[in-house]
Amino acid sequence: MGFAWSWGPLGWLVPSEIFPLEIRSAAQSVTVATNMLFTFVVAQIFLTMLCHMKFGLFIFFGFFVLVMFRLLLPSRD
Repeated sequence: MGFAWSWGPLGWLVPSEIFPLEIRSAAQSVTVATNMLFTFVVAQIFLTMLCHMKFGLFIFFGFFVLVMFRLLLPSRD
């Protein structure tokens, strides 16, 4: 339930809407392959990182969440 209410589906929704119709199927296949590749990489290194970094792993992923908020949310200036 939380996946659907968060940024989870954006990796599938945005690429399907931003490409022109002529290349949409090819571009979506590249997007899906890239998504799966990085999911595989994170899944393979997660336990090793957890064993070595302990609580630092939370800080590691939390840093990327903060970067995403800074890059994607509009500024209030």
